[in-house]
Amino acid sequence: MTQVAFLRKADIPTKTEIEGIIKGLGYDFEILEDSENIVELNGISCSINGHETYFEIYFDQPTEITNDCDWIIPDLTNQDTAISFVWGADFAAGACIGLISIALIDKGQALVYYLDDEMKYSREMLVADTPQFLTELDKQKKNNAPNPSVKKTITNGNSENKSFWDKLKDLFK
Repeated sequence: MTQVAFLRKADIPTKTEIEGIIKGLGYDFEILEDSENIVELNGISCSINGHETYFEIYFDQPTEITNDCDWIIPDLTNQDTAISFVWGADFAAGACIGLISIALIDKGQALVYYLDDEMKYSREMLVADTPQFLTELDKQKKNNAPNPSVKKTITNGNSENKSFWDKLKDLFK
């Protein structure tokens, strides 16, 4: 998945500015990179509400993006940088990218696009999407967590020695 922010390079906020804007929105957010200047990075490790994630970032000239996405061209005026955020099926990354995009809009008047669906994002849309990402992240975490209410069934005092098929048969007795 790819989301791109177009803005002027001179308006790109620092790591501290990005963190401050996102914390001001009420999120426990931290960029785990040492560099204050995000332009020096090829990827960002960060934490959102205790969930760590990583995603790739690329800095290009806007034409590198608009050559394949000419539907964006009418919106661009003086933006001289395109920041591409690339991630997979990771709800924490999606939330972090959305929040960083909000910071880029607030601090750098960025124009933000989700290329996969040819969609322009407003600040309001990004604000609304973040809780949805975090809800899905929490669901995913709950589904992967061991359930303490599930107890081992011990038949004849020794279920650990039974084969998978024998345990499956016991379920249907």
